[in-house]
Amino acid sequence: MSVRLRTVAAIVLLAAMTVVLEASPASAHAILLRTDPAPQTTVARPPTSVRLFFSEAVEVTFGAVRVFDVDGHRIDRGTIRRASGNREVVVATPGLKAGTYTVTWRAVSADGHPVHGGFTFYAVQPSTISPVAVVGDVGAGRVVGWGFGVDRFLWFAAFFGLAGIAVVRRWVWTPAIRQLELGSTEAAARFRLRAARGLVASWGLLVATGLAAIVFQSAAVSGLSFAAAAKPSIVRQVLSTTFGHLWVVQLAISVVLGLPVAALVRRRPTLGLPSSWWLGGLGGGLGGLAVVAAVNGHARTLGHAAAGVPSLALHLVTVAVWVGGLGALVVVAGPAWRMLDAPERSSALRALVPRFSRLAMGSVALVIVTGTINALIGLASVSDLWKVPYGRVVLAKVVLLAVALCFGARHLVTPRRLEGGDATGAQSFRRTSAVELAVLVGAVGLAAGLIALVPGRSLALQASGAVAQEHKSGAYTIQLFVDPGKPGTNDIHITYSNAQGLGAAEVVSARASFSTGTNPPRPLSLRLISAGHFVATADLRGDRYTVVVRAGPDGGNAGSTFHLTIHAKG
Repeated sequence: MSVRLRTVAAIVLLAAMTVVLEASPASAHAILLRTDPAPQTTVARPPTSVRLFFSEAVEVTFGAVRVFDVDGHRIDRGTIRRASGNREVVVATPGLKAGTYTVTWRAVSADGHPVHGGFTFYAVQPSTISPVAVVGDVGAGRVVGWGFGVDRFLWFAAFFGLAGIAVVRRWVWTPAIRQLELGSTEAAARFRLRAARGLVASWGLLVATGLAAIVFQSAAVSGLSFAAAAKPSIVRQVLSTTFGHLWVVQLAISVVLGLPVAALVRRRPTLGLPSSWWLGGLGGGLGGLAVVAAVNGHARTLGHAAAGVPSLALHLVTVAVWVGGLGALVVVAGPAWRMLDAPERSSALRALVPRFSRLAMGSVALVIVTGTINALIGLASVSDLWKVPYGRVVLAKVVLLAVALCFGARHLVTPRRLEGGDATGAQSFRRTSAVELAVLVGAVGLAAGLIALVPGRSLALQASGAVAQEHKSGAYTIQLFVDPGKPGTNDIHITYSNAQGLGAAEVVSARASFSTGTNPPRPLSLRLISAGHFVATADLRGDRYTVVVRAGPDGGNAGSTFHLTIHAKG
């Protein structure tokens, strides 16, 4: 491979892995739509319960909703209840008195991702003293996030390796070599050895990454380190969740796949069954893994499971045929066909490339169809492709797939270039197929990163309800809450929270303004009502607004810009 092509491949791989590593498993999937009482609001009488409403079903087996009084004493009672299809979480708060209360919460999304936060509300009126600091939830560390990203990427690599080697061996290499009567050559023996080692290594990696996934999940949902999360008591709690149940099924299928892998690496029939039977068993097991992976993700939780789960499973399988098959052709078969003399090498490639191209074209067609369905399910509008992180990653993935298709189209003319034993044609195919593989690996890295990003449809669901947004700015999380979020008089709450999710007491001044369209910004008259919490009143109409917030010198000038919509019909 030339220096230029190696540079392109390295850049693609680095960019994709950056996305995967930065996509922390602690990223929110279920979104807190609203609470009752609402954050930073005063209720006329002490509530008998606190309710949290999420965008999708959540589990609280490994989570909690805790309510503390102004002195830091926990005052919630009884067990946590769930309602409305597990989208509503209720904790009882009997016997509350007037004053300030702090709520901290942690839950696990139905697709296995943890969400957490905290807020304050006031019963009748705020307390006359500042609330005692409550230790909140800081979530999983970056090491856990990076490790989970690598583990997820390697699981894809193992899955694609098994599928690709099996497909190339059955429908590409074996029939081509038999046709050319090269089955007794050293090249054929080299392929058999590399294919056997590749199958065993891919299966071992599949099981190892599957085992590691449950520990990473334990660390992600508990907020503990990787070592602490590996304790049996922690893992058992994760196994009781939906993610845990599906993980057990996935690991069982992965272990059972060891039988067809062992049979396929042997030269003699295993249990008297031909290799075609074991290839069928391997394919069935990989299909089962694809279905479990689809069920244990966004496809099940976005409200279109009947279409989303089959589409995502088929997408994973067809991508495995395309990407894994090309990988097997380059990494496993490449060293073998390069052992042949120039005339035999050209003949082998003229037989191999068209066979693989036919498989790849069929796979690509299904990848496009299923990818479109998956995008329609995950995105709320076309503009999500450039407005939200999830959409931008989808768009980047599409661009990489388009680049890979350009290289694949170039390979359609490879057989003609190889006529007459042209050595440059073989060298060209070797270089461009390696770059195509690197581009596809980059696309797989982006796909792995999608798992840890919030789909545009979930964000749209959040925006359609009460206005509640938050942005990170330096050491603070800035929350904007507009109550009631309808045309007319609204209270605009701005809260600076620290790393524990609680009001930043050191932020005692802030300024803000709001504007619509090209109109000049109008200042908001903010008043401080508790630690890091400011409120203003404004008359809003049905329109799109931009709210600019900045802290005073005490907050290091931390600030952000929010964009929100007040719907005309409320």
